[in-house]
Amino acid sequence: MGAFDRITGQARAAGILQRAILADRVSHAWLLSGSSASDLLGMALAFAQTLQCTQKDPRTADACMQCRSCLQAMEGNHPDIRIWGHEKPTTFSVDEVRSLVSDVSIRPFSSDRKVYIVPDAHLMRAEAQNALLKTLEEPPDYIVILLLTHSTDAMLETVRSRCQLVELAAGQAQYDPLLRQNAERLFLQIRSLELVQIHAAIKELEPMKPQIGEVLELFASWYRDLLYFKATQDPDGLLFPEHLSQIQSDAGRMSYEGIQSVLDSIRKAYQRLAANVSFDLTMELLLLSMKDAAA
Repeated sequence: MGAFDRITGQARAAGILQRAILADRVSHAWLLSGSSASDLLGMALAFAQTLQCTQKDPRTADACMQCRSCLQAMEGNHPDIRIWGHEKPTTFSVDEVRSLVSDVSIRPFSSDRKVYIVPDAHLMRAEAQNALLKTLEEPPDYIVILLLTHSTDAMLETVRSRCQLVELAAGQAQYDPLLRQNAERLFLQIRSLELVQIHAAIKELEPMKPQIGEVLELFASWYRDLLYFKATQDPDGLLFPEHLSQIQSDAGRMSYEGIQSVLDSIRKAYQRLAANVSFDLTMELLLLSMKDAAA
């Protein structure tokens, strides 16, 4: 059993990474997106271990699990696999990113590559993401950076465009029931809500500010379902199959451009909140864009 074999339910994502290794086309920057933090970290660690393995299987591009490099990786003390964390639970600061950038200039200790795994990349505000941009644009030839995020919409376009995107299969992400209830009520009823009701809904969301990224991700998942169903008419790939009748109705009524405009508005909401724009104003603009698209 190799490193990738330990990860269940993610054969497509693992295949993308393994084919990149087999073809010797490993990008210096990857954006791994998915709802499960544990799946994201597990995939990133499997990729990092396999990149550093000195006896990887030449047919499958999976780690041997026996060489010194693999043993170090499995024990969590490989000198050239770095997991770059952040101190505050809701913010990845610009200073923490600048510290990573400074560390990148140090060459690998025992390998040809130096792999950085960055969980919670979506917590980087615009300034922090911009601090990483030059490294992504002009990377040393020995680095591989793996940015892990629960939503690519939280990342600046300039960052996304410089990374290879790998989306993990939807996991069974667990959201706070009240948070999910509020988010679902909004995207299910937005078409009929009046402005005063939208303002009231924003007030109800205010206590959930620390979790607003999860609310936005639920919004984005809904509109991705609409986009997917409109294109395929396939109910099996939906994240909200329990709302199939409304998905059929909304997808039939809304245009591709309208659905995409809402996804763009969700991305802008991430960026505005990261830039400390007023919470109430940001959410009002987003909900009004959702209402307009549903009209």
